[in-house]
Parts: sequence; structure tokens; C-alpha cells
Amino acid sequence: MISNRQKETLKIIIEEYVKTAEPVGSKSISDRLNVSSATVRNDMAILEREGYIDKTHSSSGRVPLDKGYKLYVEELMKESEEVFEEKSFELIDNVFASAIVEREDAIKKACALLSEITSYTSLALGPDNSLDTLSEIELVPLRGKNYLMIVITDSGHIESKNVTFEEEETNIEELKNVVSILNEVLKGTPLSEVSYRLKYITDNKLIQEFMNYRQNIIDNFINAFMQFAETNYYISGSSNMLVQPEFQDSMKFKKLLDAFEKRELIKVIKSARNQNVSIKIGSETGIDALDDTAIVTVPYVNDKGEKCEIAVIGPTRMNYKKVITLVKYLAKDITKYYKK
Repeated sequence: MISNRQKETLKIIIEEYVKTAEPVGSKSISDRLNVSSATVRNDMAILEREGYIDKTHSSSGRVPLDKGYKLYVEELMKESEEVFEEKSFELIDNVFASAIVEREDAIKKACALLSEITSYTSLALGPDNSLDTLSEIELVPLRGKNYLMIVITDSGHIESKNVTFEEEETNIEELKNVVSILNEVLKGTPLSEVSYRLKYITDNKLIQEFMNYRQNIIDNFINAFMQFAETNYYISGSSNMLVQPEFQDSMKFKKLLDAFEKRELIKVIKSARNQNVSIKIGSETGIDALDDTAIVTVPYVNDKGEKCEIAVIGPTRMNYKKVITLVKYLAKDITKYYKK
């Protein structure tokens, strides 16, 4: 058990470290708390012994540890006023104000805006349909080279993508043949395995020989379908992590990107599906590559009543007050938008 003054010391260390990414010394704390540096050093020693902070090798200052951040977001941060950023809220509102913006585009734009405002990575995760299997692919002619590709799952979930073919590829009979082949090969495939199955199609020599001159058409279909397979989530600002001091090491950043690409990040966010606000800090993610990150997740509900999530991924040295406030506001805006 630590005292209220020690909690206040921890709070100052965390908020200063969030701003500067530099170890926090006793003098700046003693000035703010109006106590002696010796008292602060004693409190810091207790916080260090209890696992809330650590002393760096390069200076006498301290940096927060995961346990310290956790206490901060669960208890100490609540004692502070929320950070309301009216300009940021207005920018988010504007994304959803236009009646002509497609819902998927609105979510993407809001996600990109959240990444820009926070300078972290943001992610929008759709409903969990990974256990659904493909039932049918349909292709509907629009104008000229444009077609609407419709994908239907066994649960009745429908997703559509605009597909554009070159003039020489727009023979409707050829396109129907391709759709027929894809339906035959992909029907009953779990959506989580579609990417692998598509790769199998392109690697299968017999199918390649059979299609031969239709390969350009097939590639177009595969690209469109792979986009569909990935529409369950949208990620923005991955490169923002590179400018964070914690990820200046190229190998550490590469491991982080690998965790993104392997969808390990998705698993962490999905694990918070039934929580109002989830904050996973460092080792709580259960993934080594994410040990230096924090993930704030807030749910929203789409037009079908399905649970989805919006999340921000940043360093453990995250501005939690700002991020939590913005993510909650965005999730609320998305839910209202879907109810229109």
C-alpha cells in the first residue's frame, strides 16, 4: 500500500514522462508538491520497490512501469479533469456530418483523423465474422468497366466491393465463368482462411493452366476479395509508432509491424469485446512484440446491432486522458451515425 503523497508523486512522474519521454528527477516533483527533495527521493524509492517506477541507468530520474501506468488509469487519472478538445471533437463530428459519405468511408476517415490527432496508430474493428463461411459470390454490371462484387456468407452477412476491369477483360461471359470457378473453389471456406485459399488457387498449376489467359481477370477478383477479407478491420497511422522514442530501434519496430500484419493486435482488441472501455498496458497484451505498447479500446454498435470496436495503439507512455476521451467520443459518434 502506498500513501496519497506517493500516489501524487507517481502521477507527476507519469504525466511528465508522457510529455517529455525523459526520466523524471526529484527536484521537479519537490517543487510541485512543496516538499523536500529528500522526501521525494524516499517516496520514489518506495514506488520503485513496489514496482511502479524504475531508475534508469543514464540518470537519477525515474520512469513509469506497467504497474504504475495501470494504477494511474484506474485511480489517479480519475482525480483529474478530463481533457476536452473541442476542436478535435468538431473535426470528428464533421466526418459524420455529410449525408453523402458512405458509412465505410466515414469510419475510415474518422480512424485516420483519430490517428492524426493522437499521433498514434488507430484501428476500427468490425463485427466478428471470422467463423462465417463463404456462401456465394455475385457480380453485378454497373457502367462501362465497373462492376459490383457481392459476397454472401452462410450467416447472411453481405459485403460488396466495386471492381473495375480493363476494356479487354469486360466480356461478361468470361467474367461469369470466373465467378463460377471462384464459387466452386471457395464455397464453404471460413472467412479466416480465405486468404490462404486464394493463394492456393493462384499456386495450383492445374487451375492456372485451365484459366491461363484469364489470369488478369482472376488477379483482379483475388485483389478485390482479399480486400473484402480484410474489411473486418481498418488500421491507420502504423508509421506513427516509428516517431515514438520507444520504437526508434528498427528491430523493435519491425516486430511491432509483424504483430500488426499477423493480426495478433486484432486478438487483443477482440478480447475486450464485452467491456465498455478496455486499457491493455505492456505485458497485459500477452504478446511480446506489444510489451512497450498500450491499447485503448471502446466498443460501438453498427446498423445491424453488431458489436464493433475502435482502438488506439500507442507507447505505454501514452497520453491516456486525451486518448480515452477522444476514443469514447468517436465511438459515441459512430453509434449515432449508424442509427440515422
